[in-house]
Amino acid sequence: MPSERGASLAEFALVLPVLLMVLFGIIEFGLVFSRSQAVEASAREGGRLASLSSTTSADVSNRVDATLGGTTFSSPPEVSMVPAGGCAGREGESVTVTVSAPHRIAIPFVLDREVTLTGQAVFRCEA
Repeated sequence: MPSERGASLAEFALVLPVLLMVLFGIIEFGLVFSRSQAVEASAREGGRLASLSSTTSADVSNRVDATLGGTTFSSPPEVSMVPAGGCAGREGESVTVTVSAPHRIAIPFVLDREVTLTGQAVFRCEA
């Protein structure tokens, strides 16, 4: 019976790229999921702070940046608060904080795309 070492090497050469793409896909999915959760958490933290009547939009942006901490994105996240003036004099109404951050998904030979991760929180204004 002739040696089959060459056949197994050829099979490995055919399967390896597929396995690497699956591996990189799993890693990239984990990164996107983790960063998406960080964006959601930062929107909630910003919303909690924005629900206080003495809070400014700069305070909310600083809290969002602090909550994101070491999370890195393609460019800095954008923070918006509606209404822009916050909760001053609006007790009982709601305030919405939205955080948007760009993230590049890169899976070799398959996908290279920029997506926007968005988190939003709505809180009732307090005194």
